[in-house]
Parts: sequence; C-alpha cells; structure tokens
Amino acid sequence: MNNHPKSILRLAALAGALGTLLATPHALAADPPNPDLTTLLERIKELEDKVKVLQRNREVDQEAVTEKAKTTPLVTLGGDGLVVKSADSNFVAFAHGYIQVDGRFYPNQQETTKNTFLLRRVRPILEGTIYKNFDYRLMLDFGSGNGSGGSAGNNALLNDAYLNAKLFPDAQVQVGKFKSPIGLERLQSTADLTFVETGFATQLTPNYDLGAMVHNDLFKSPVAYAVGVFNGATDAGSTDQEVADEGKDFVGRLFLQPFIHKDIEPLRKLGFGIAGSIGNHQGSLPSYKSAGQQTFFSYASGVNAAGDQYRFDPQFFYYWGPFGIQGEYVVSSQKVQSTIAGTGPVRRFNNSAWQLEASYFLTGEDNTFKSSSLIRVAPLHPFAIGGGWGAFEIAARIQQLSLDHDIFTKYAALNSAKEATAWGVGLNWYLNRNIKLNLNYENTSFQDGSKTKGTVTSRDEHAILSQVQFAF
Repeated sequence: MNNHPKSILRLAALAGALGTLLATPHALAADPPNPDLTTLLERIKELEDKVKVLQRNREVDQEAVTEKAKTTPLVTLGGDGLVVKSADSNFVAFAHGYIQVDGRFYPNQQETTKNTFLLRRVRPILEGTIYKNFDYRLMLDFGSGNGSGGSAGNNALLNDAYLNAKLFPDAQVQVGKFKSPIGLERLQSTADLTFVETGFATQLTPNYDLGAMVHNDLFKSPVAYAVGVFNGATDAGSTDQEVADEGKDFVGRLFLQPFIHKDIEPLRKLGFGIAGSIGNHQGSLPSYKSAGQQTFFSYASGVNAAGDQYRFDPQFFYYWGPFGIQGEYVVSSQKVQSTIAGTGPVRRFNNSAWQLEASYFLTGEDNTFKSSSLIRVAPLHPFAIGGGWGAFEIAARIQQLSLDHDIFTKYAALNSAKEATAWGVGLNWYLNRNIKLNLNYENTSFQDGSKTKGTVTSRDEHAILSQVQFAF
C-alpha cells in the first residue's frame, strides 16, 4: 500500500512526457503510420489504465482505514491508568486507583496503643461515561480492617457506587453511594489530603452515604450547589443500607467562588460556602478519635440516637500560587436517650469542632483544592537520579473538638474527655504524579478524661504519622 503513491507518480510522469512528444508538430505530419509509434501509443494507454487502477486502489485503502477507525476502540495505558474508549466516544472506561501504606508511632503511649504499619487504603477505581451524558464510578477499599466491617450490606468494602446523569444544562442527577456533600475536607480526595488523617471537624460530618442528589456548577463555576436525600450516616460513618430507622437525611450545600473568572489573580481561588443536614436518627452513636487515631470519647452503653440530628458547616478555602489555606466549623446536634435504667428522657446534645490548615510548596508548584483523585500534584521537576527532586510541601494545622458538657452527667463512657485540642506539622514529598510521601507530627491534649496511667487521656498524645502513596 505504501508504494502506490510512488508508482503513480512514475507512471504519470512517463505518460506526460510521451503526451508532450506526441503534441509537437512533427508528430502531426501526414507521414505513413509507424509501427513503433503505434506500439508506443498502446503502451501509453496501458500506463494510463494502470495509473487509474492504482489511484482507485489508493482511494479504497483510505476508505478502509477511515471505516476501521470508526469502529476500532482506543486503548491507552499511562501514569493515570488504563483508558478504553469506543471510536464514537459513546463509551469510556477508566481503570485506576491508589494504595496508601501508613506507619503510626507513639513515642509516649505504648500502654494504650502499639506502633504499627497498616494498609490505610487500597482502592481500585473503575469509572467512565455511557452515551456522553451518563457518568459512573465504582470504588472498593481493601485497606486494613475493611474486610471485617460490622455494618450492614457491603459497607465494609464498597465506597463509591453511583450513576450521574447530565440531563439538564443547570442540573445533574446523581444516584447511588457517594460522599455526602457536607464537609469541605470530606469532599477533598483522600488521595491528596494535606495531612495523613482528616481533622476533627471532618469527624462530625458523614462520609459515604446512599441516596440521590441534584447538583451542578452554575455560571461556569462561580456558584456550586447540591441538594439531596440520603439514608443518613452517623458522624464520620458510612452506610449503604438503613437498618435502624426509616428516617432520611436532607442535605444541602452552597459554595461560591466569585472571582474565579475575574482578572484579579490573588482572589481567583477564593471560595466559601455553607452546608448542612437534617434528619431523624435512631440507634448507635459514634465515637471520636484523636489526631493519632485513638478513641478519646465514646457514649455510654445503652445511650442511643433518638430523634432529630442537624449539622451546620460554614467553610472556606483560599489558594494563591504555592500557598493554600482551608478551614471549617461544624456543629452536630443530636437527640439521644439512655436505656440503662429503663427509658430515660430524650436529651439534645450539641457537639462542635473546628480546624484550620495551611500549606506551601517550597518548590513553586501551584496549590489548589483537589476534589478528585485524578487531580494530582505535578512536580515542576519530577524526581530522577541525577535530575530533579520532585515537589516539597510544608503544612501546619490547628483544630479542636468539644463535646456538650451535659453529656458527662451520665451519657458518656468512663474515661472520656470533654475536649481535644491538637496541632500538627507536616512535610509532603511528591516524587512525581504517582508517588507521594507524607510525614506528620501531631500533638493532642485533652480536657478532663481519666488521668489513670494507661488511658488515652492520661497525658498528651504525641503521634508520628507517615504514609507512602502510589496512585495509578
């Protein structure tokens, strides 16, 4: 096939030269026919026919290539995963994921917990598009301990499982299991958290929940909204099957980025908003953990959720060049009831938490909010032997979680603290888009709680948290 153009050119040149020769006056003289000339004319005719055949063969070959391209799927494999795409783009499948290996070390609390390595998250992800208007996502988690989860359904292993329909210009409809749209840090991908563990405020927001949501970005992104109804996960909890009650949570979020398209560079990445939920909850109540992931508060045995819960979460972020800061304040208010000595009165308790964290890229990369595991830090100079060193990010965080003091009359478990305050610092090293190393130091102090040696609240917690992440 590749020799066709050259053959055509050679034959065309020969035919043209002979044609020019025949067009000269002496060729038109009234001389008797020359047998050699007759033979030459016949040869020219044969060459012209061959040229036409070769040209047609080339056209057929090109038509075949074009038709094949219309039906052949496109398959690519790279640092961002495996992509399979139909020729008409109606079907797209994207396989990727990430693995996080953590190390937790407690220099002064060997009595309450042990130093350990663990698979924090092992998450294969399959997502894509059907007929351009329907997006889907399935994400599992085989991290340490997930195989023995005690919740109903597939909650131990299944995180995301949803379909998102883009049917209207200003509204998308999402159905299935996904992150409830409340907490700001919660909505950030766990593949790109600034710190190894999420903060106190995030513990008062639900995690993965099953429901339906209408959402979209309006006016080309300055306004984002989400409104949905969900089964109603507990604080820091996930659910994909409701077994305790028939109540549902109504959730809403409004987030503004008023300068995102303005020519005011320092303000383009300023965003702020508010989110909240309300619903009826029955059954078990959550516990809360320190920055080093030790439980410092639990409700007493026999104390359960018994009525309305609402959450309120003002939030913001700001990024400019390599600098970034984000924060939020969450109130979680829940009606509870004790059944220790008969059925006691229903009480409402208001728990609250706040967190503020800042980060800065020493190597000059742009800082930004990352709502997807596909939005990764791309070092300006990726790590290579004898070459670049990747990207380095420093971070700092302060936070506090306060429990309603009325809980401690008879609703809190023994040794629980009324409040935890923590500060932490971190260094993150992004070798390239696929490999990241985190190293954090977290210090947590407790108000009240047990001072007996061997309990979590008996002294300040000093935790060194590390993480190696491979994303593909």
